[in-house]
Amino acid sequence: MIDLDNTLANYTHGLRYHLRRSHAYGPLTGYAMHDPCEYELWRDPSWPFGSWEEQAAAHRAAVMDGLYAVEHPYPHAMRALWQFIVDGHDLLIATSRTDDERFRQTFAWFDRHWFDPAHGPTEYDVAFHFGDKSLVDVDVAFEDEPCTIGMLAAKGITVIHPDHPYCRDGEGITMSDWIQAPGIIRQLQEDKENTR
Repeated sequence: MIDLDNTLANYTHGLRYHLRRSHAYGPLTGYAMHDPCEYELWRDPSWPFGSWEEQAAAHRAAVMDGLYAVEHPYPHAMRALWQFIVDGHDLLIATSRTDDERFRQTFAWFDRHWFDPAHGPTEYDVAFHFGDKSLVDVDVAFEDEPCTIGMLAAKGITVIHPDHPYCRDGEGITMSDWIQAPGIIRQLQEDKENTR
């Protein structure tokens, strides 16, 4: 299972770009909008939010402006997903995006970024789950949200998470680059086979 925002795709960069492009928060406002040390951006003083409600309003405006469709995949992320498929794994993209009307932006994003490195754009070889991730039965999950990491780990799911400051100390395995992901999965498989 692979989460989207701030796991597969850079949500933070997309929101930062939207806020600067909307001219609400330019370079002169004093908000650097650093990569956050807390999952909730409103808790980070470098972001222009005084409350969760202000962050939620900015998020809604960004989504209405196409945020989900324009996020950049993290380096090597899409190639890693293709390698999972080549290695025989089933993929489930799981997200709690309930504000993406008919999931149009999400699918537009995949239309733009999902391609076979050897042959170009292709049909998806993945399934999608929109909503509660605790309902999904998987062996391994790529996730960045600290509460979800804890919930999945408590269910016995191996969690691999990015090296973001807000989740790097969470349960599971930390990766600093998607280029590591296929090797981590192969090692987990090998370890599982050796314990049989």
